[in-house]
Amino acid sequence: MHAITGRSAWTRADVEADRSWLFQLTPRWIDEIDAALGELHRRGRTLDTMTRDDFPLPALAPELARRMWGEVCTGRGFNVMRGLPVERYSDAEAAMILWGLGLHLGQGVSQNAAGDKLGHVFNQGKDYEALNVRGYQTSHELKFHTDSGDLLGLMCLRQARHGGLSSISSAHTVYNTVLAEHPEYMPLLLRGFEFDRRGEETPFQQPVSGKLPIFADVDGDISVRYVRQAIKTARPKLGMQFTEQELAALDFFDSISQREDLKFSMMLEPGDMQWVNNYTVLHSRTEYADHPEPGRERHMLRLWIKLHGWRKLDPVQLDHDPQSGWSRRDGILPRGWTMRDGRMQPAL
Repeated sequence: MHAITGRSAWTRADVEADRSWLFQLTPRWIDEIDAALGELHRRGRTLDTMTRDDFPLPALAPELARRMWGEVCTGRGFNVMRGLPVERYSDAEAAMILWGLGLHLGQGVSQNAAGDKLGHVFNQGKDYEALNVRGYQTSHELKFHTDSGDLLGLMCLRQARHGGLSSISSAHTVYNTVLAEHPEYMPLLLRGFEFDRRGEETPFQQPVSGKLPIFADVDGDISVRYVRQAIKTARPKLGMQFTEQELAALDFFDSISQREDLKFSMMLEPGDMQWVNNYTVLHSRTEYADHPEPGRERHMLRLWIKLHGWRKLDPVQLDHDPQSGWSRRDGILPRGWTMRDGRMQPAL
């Protein structure tokens, strides 16, 4: 095994020195989004019925694809789209905008076994330690983890009264650090752990997965899947306990992602859209408290996007995703993308 080199293995100093990850929407692009939203209304479309052709973005879509490929898919693994005047839209309209942007990138996939297209991330007053509760339903701190899907899109509708800071950390830098400081943990992380599906299994899945690798190496593409809470709650369901070595490996993984010189934090502003590569970047959130007034609660919209053929993946590592058949990498390429050298790339 060798250390990962390139832009995906970044530190906080790297990100602070180069802010190319910030994607500022221009007035022209915002006008395009408004026109596309108007077209949805004219055609009587909803989130469930809209298609890519219903949401035309002739100038923005190619730029979006270029930036996603250059920064999110093959670069540092994230960017932030800023400047959307979200206050001028209803929550339903903002949801259609996020979904419409996703249609120009790939295939949106369900957030849960119920088939919800978008996740509504707000405090539902639930306890994260309770059986089958998911983190987005609470105001608890969420440790560094990955989501399902290839790309994560997170739109901020409203901020919390305080807290709710978003942080990201390079999974490839975590990999390099394990390799350099505790290589004896690497076999455990490559072997993997069982994941609790927390009540989101389909009829074709068990409540707890088999062993899923935390790190998977497929022909040089290192990909991560990691949710400590799902790993933690899987063992009681299986009637098993962790070994000291397993806990040490997981604790060390967590400690690396939290290092101040590695993680990069940002407070997402209303209208911001954070896009994250779920195989190379970990993300987290601090605990938060809401405004007391109804309608001012912290609210994020979450989109999961599936791409096709863009990187080499281990199907076993994808098994904890809520939708069955996830590992099938078939389907039609999104507009603006093409296949070259066996991989998906923007058709520039």
